[in-house]
Amino acid sequence: MYIENIRNTIKLMTDDQYNEFLIKLRRNLKYKFSTDIKPSELKNQVEKFINKETDKISIRYLEAYLLTLNNLSVDGGIKAILSGKVSKANTWRDLIILATQDQPLPRNVNINALDDVIIKDIKSLFINVVKYCANEKKEVFRDNIHIVNQFLSIPKDLDK
Repeated sequence: MYIENIRNTIKLMTDDQYNEFLIKLRRNLKYKFSTDIKPSELKNQVEKFINKETDKISIRYLEAYLLTLNNLSVDGGIKAILSGKVSKANTWRDLIILATQDQPLPRNVNINALDDVIIKDIKSLFINVVKYCANEKKEVFRDNIHIVNQFLSIPKDLDK
C-alpha cells in the first residue's frame, strides 16, 4: 500500500514536476548516496518503478525517492507514503523551509541572541524580498531573485 502511494505520487506529477524530481533525485543519489547514474538510465528505472515493471526497489533508491519528495514539498516523503500525493509550497512557512532546509546558520550568528524581535525582522526581510521580486513569469522571477541576491552578496568590507 505505501509503495503504491509513492508510485501514485510520482505518477500524478506534472511534466515540470517530474523533470524536477528526476534532476533532484539524481543529485541526491550522487551526493548523498554516492551513486552516479546517467539521467536516461535513472528515468528508465523510475518509469519501471511507477509502472510496476519491477518487483523490488532497493532501500537506497526508496530512501532517495523519499528524500527527493521532501526536497519538493515540506514533509513530501511522509505525505507521499500516507496519502499518495504531495503539494507544492503554498505557505510562507513551507517556502522558507524548502529554501533553507539544507543550509546551516552562518558561523557568526549566535543562536542564543535570536530573540522574538530579530526573528520577526528576519521573517519580514524574507517576505519583503520575495514580494519585491515576485513575478508570474518564472524567468523574470528568477532574474529578480538573482539580481537581489547579487546585491545582498556584496562584501561588507568594500572600504578596506
